[in-house]
Amino acid sequence: MKNWILAVDRWVGHFVMAAACAAMGIAALCGAFQIITRFVLEEPSTWSEVLTRTMIIWSVFLGLGASLRGGALLSVDLLYRTVARTRYLPLLHALISSLTMLFLMLVVWFGWVVVYRVRFQNLAGLEIPISWAYAAIPVGAMFGVLGLLANIVDPRRGELETQQ
Repeated sequence: MKNWILAVDRWVGHFVMAAACAAMGIAALCGAFQIITRFVLEEPSTWSEVLTRTMIIWSVFLGLGASLRGGALLSVDLLYRTVARTRYLPLLHALISSLTMLFLMLVVWFGWVVVYRVRFQNLAGLEIPISWAYAAIPVGAMFGVLGLLANIVDPRRGELETQQ
């Protein structure tokens, strides 16, 4: 089971990070286009600001899985450093992972509720359903669940050691 989770995480993780980077690149291009049309041509476009915002939201939520895989779990640094050299460290990791998993499952559930509720509303300027933008919330949280599972079976917790 461990090898299967890590293999899926490795394959999906590369795809999701590429998608997050592409979304951020599209957001940067649309932002530059918005600046040019607004301040140089003095005719702001109606769609570029909305698309920029949507792409930034997607890139953040897609990047959630990679950050959780890398060990960026919710923790209190002082508590972590206090418990770091004791026998309670595995218990602290289990508690942090469990609470993070619970939070992600709630985000998935309520994210789908929101997506379902706004399915008939359109994004101004793009004329596509706003649910496409809101879908980033549950989709990103599901990738976060996969990243967290991979971190549980193959821990990476280097964020505290690299902080200055």
